[in-house]
Amino acid sequence: MSLNIKNEAVHDAVRELAQRLGLGQTSAVEYAVRAALDALDAGPANAERAHRIADAARAAQRVYAGTDLRAIECDLYDEAG
Repeated sequence: MSLNIKNEAVHDAVRELAQRLGLGQTSAVEYAVRAALDALDAGPANAERAHRIADAARAAQRVYAGTDLRAIECDLYDEAG
């Protein structure tokens, strides 16, 4: 079981990543591959979360349309906070 990477830029990147993480080159490659796989797996969940946040923001904009939020803020806080 081996990889034979013939791209010097990839070798340089792996060496730099290994140095920054304080790992060996094999561990750095494993770290990077697992991070990429985790990011791909999280993609759909993150997209769904972003949609829910955007929906909530649009709903808040509709509810508070025409409301002077600065005036409400002034009612909540005095000069001392």
